[in-house]
Amino acid sequence: MYHSPSKRVLFWRRIIMTIIMAIIVLAGVAVLTAFSLGYEYSEKDGTIEQGGILQLGSNPSGATVTINGSVYGSRTTTKLVSQPGEYNVAMDRTGYRTWQKTVPIQAGNITWLAYPRLIPERLEPQTVAEFPSTMADALASPSGKKYAVLPRGDTPAVSTIALAEEQVDTNEYTLPSTSYTVPTAERPTSQFEIDSWNGDENKLLIKHLRGEGVPVEWIVFDMANPTESVNLNSSLGVSALEKPVFSEGDGSQLFAIVDGAVRVLDLDDQTLGRPMVQDVVDFRLYGDKFVLFVKAPKDNTQQVGYVKNSYDEPRILRTVAYDGTNNAQLDVGKYYSKYYFLVSYGKHAQLWSSPRMPDDSTSDIELTSEKKIELDRAITTADVTDNGQFAIVQNGRSFATYNLEISQLDTTKFTAGDTDLPQKLRHLDTYLLWGVRDGMLRTYEFDGANQQDIMPITPRLGATLSPDGKYLYGFTQRDDTLRLTRVQLLDITIN
Repeated sequence: MYHSPSKRVLFWRRIIMTIIMAIIVLAGVAVLTAFSLGYEYSEKDGTIEQGGILQLGSNPSGATVTINGSVYGSRTTTKLVSQPGEYNVAMDRTGYRTWQKTVPIQAGNITWLAYPRLIPERLEPQTVAEFPSTMADALASPSGKKYAVLPRGDTPAVSTIALAEEQVDTNEYTLPSTSYTVPTAERPTSQFEIDSWNGDENKLLIKHLRGEGVPVEWIVFDMANPTESVNLNSSLGVSALEKPVFSEGDGSQLFAIVDGAVRVLDLDDQTLGRPMVQDVVDFRLYGDKFVLFVKAPKDNTQQVGYVKNSYDEPRILRTVAYDGTNNAQLDVGKYYSKYYFLVSYGKHAQLWSSPRMPDDSTSDIELTSEKKIELDRAITTADVTDNGQFAIVQNGRSFATYNLEISQLDTTKFTAGDTDLPQKLRHLDTYLLWGVRDGMLRTYEFDGANQQDIMPITPRLGATLSPDGKYLYGFTQRDDTLRLTRVQLLDITIN
């Protein structure tokens, strides 16, 4: 005769089943976690080994991925978990050129390969604005939302072209004559140049050249309120200043070299700050706090360091050799939890790291050597990218990039015609740079890979991506006009 289980038996059955299910769930979570961290079972020796992760993406997404000649099961965006080693990765999408690169997978690490910008097979430049051949200068804003154009060098009238929308719009602004010294019969020279945009991208720093031996005038051109434009020289009572740079924000504060010292220029208060560091030949800003400076050569050496307005004394980081021609350079970036200091001098560059960047001038700073870089000619440009991942040095004929993510150095020599050299590559985004070869805009990835010729270009007038990355803009000359042209990179029509 059948007897139903007692309550005690049922109770213990439930307990046992709950424990078993908990063990199964925990084991599953452990397996999935281990898999996500790159652990795999090795059939070769029957052990569990930690591999790495390759995170794959492309712009546009939906590209077919080929790994070491075999088509991978998923399209971008996706990831590959595999054992450490070198992997040849190719990405293909209908209507686009093939992208490929050999990349490492490192045990316990994620290698990000999410930056590839695929280039269409067919590129048809489209004219969106025309200017006379007398056009003197042009500069894209950092965000790519606007292009500022100076149609004539002797007239302070600026056109801005809005690039954020499909249909570009042009607005014109004229600098009032009260903001600059009007040329006279005795001093007829008057030439204007566009130097830079402010952080909010509603003001321009204009350089006014008035002839040999006459101090340069610097004007903050407020395009929203032209009558509020400020002549830095006259408003601050400074006859000559060098290398003014906007701080972050609304353009009411700048830094500049005045009589060899870096000072703060406060336009709201119309005041000139105290000397932060003396005997300076060059400087740049790191964020909105730190001034990275290079001192004038002395005894065949140069000092580089940083300073804040609150410091009593500047902090000297390094003293390096001076080659007699090219000034040393210093740039700083932060990558994950470390600060990186890139110093170039002559043909050499050195990258140091530190767990912190002291917020005062007296605390000890511990610098660890990360990488030495050398080019075959004197280095003319040294930069750390905004995301801190890449240290890039250039000499006009080649460039070298140290990738902190994978500790890899790549050096690339330009293959341009003689008329294109020397040149300085400029960034379209963090991972993509551009230069010129035989009159064509040529793109380079940060490591020199996947070079592509895009369209005819007048390099002195720059180039930029639209904010959404759909278009690449640049100027080209045709007959007696300079034309702002664009090629479409995204949402292309496939015939």
